[in-house]
Amino acid sequence: MRATLRNSQLERRGFSLVELLVVIGIIGMLIGLLLPAVQAAREAARRSQCSNNLRQLGLSVQLHADSHKGLLPRGARQWNFLTWSTFILPYIEQQNLYGKMSVGYCPAGSESGPDGFVYDPDDPIEGGRYSREQNRLAWRTRVPTYNCPSDLENEFYMEGPTKSWPKVSYVACGGATAIGYKGDAQFGWSTDYWALQWQGGDSLDTVEKTSALFGMLMEIGEPSERAAIFQSAAGMVSLSSVKDGLSNTLAFSETIQTFNDLERSSEHSDIRGGVYRGDAAFFSCYYGPNSEMPDEVMSPGYCHSPDKMVTLGAPCVVETSSRGSWEVRMSARSRHAGGVNACLGDGSVKFYGDTVDVKVWRALSTASGGETVTP
Repeated sequence: MRATLRNSQLERRGFSLVELLVVIGIIGMLIGLLLPAVQAAREAARRSQCSNNLRQLGLSVQLHADSHKGLLPRGARQWNFLTWSTFILPYIEQQNLYGKMSVGYCPAGSESGPDGFVYDPDDPIEGGRYSREQNRLAWRTRVPTYNCPSDLENEFYMEGPTKSWPKVSYVACGGATAIGYKGDAQFGWSTDYWALQWQGGDSLDTVEKTSALFGMLMEIGEPSERAAIFQSAAGMVSLSSVKDGLSNTLAFSETIQTFNDLERSSEHSDIRGGVYRGDAAFFSCYYGPNSEMPDEVMSPGYCHSPDKMVTLGAPCVVETSSRGSWEVRMSARSRHAGGVNACLGDGSVKFYGDTVDVKVWRALSTASGGETVTP
């Protein structure tokens, strides 16, 4: 009798197949419920780090102003020259990287330049251009502050993928309209940007003259004039000229590091995220964050093929102007759900939803528009 009981008890210790399947099903359900929460927590951490990066950028322009008599860094030195992404390097603990770069002007083939910098005499590109070999080599180092953890790590390339360097996740605010050549600037700096002729009939589709925090030189002049311009304060916006107040004016926002369409161009990169170059360094607030309206770029090589979208959430078209001038408009975009992180001129960072009122968004982009903003 005891032996029989013992055998019966031993037989009952195992799981039946049905019980095992039920347990596995419960575990699967728990994992299914837990994974979204884990992913949400990770994205929250990434978004927080992204916000911290923007705060560092905001702080850097304040430090620049402290060191330059209240002047903010230049937005860009024309299309093919360096941008804010280079000029603020010393203020985000990247002095060593900045020191390797050809920032000051020197003629192509020079062996020396400003501050005793030694140049490669075999380099056929003049100093100060983003594509000069010394600058390309320096930019091969991905700067952590320039990369949002939620974004991908894509490459910007010129003359093919073998000559590439990292794209970045942030752009400077270029105002409420677009970036373009202001025909009467004549070798001067302009913080007024043309609006594109959008056919939507919007009454705000006019030339804005309320500026932004960063200026851009649309014409530099002859090589002999460039050295003096580079050494001047041309293009640096004064803090005292920001009549709307730094806390009411956008400085930086996120962008998406787009993929490159090799079928469209095997030599040039999709320009978005390549902020070393002037036309890619800015975003416009003409449309809201993560707009479904396409970004407008100046060259077919800087965009994806017309019949496909290489990067999800980043529509793109080639701008064709009837005025015979280049005009570029790119919206703030991010890989966060529902909006973008953006930094104001005072260094504060806020998350702006995709549904933000476009009039508020445009008002935030101007430095002296006189608007009352309540986002």
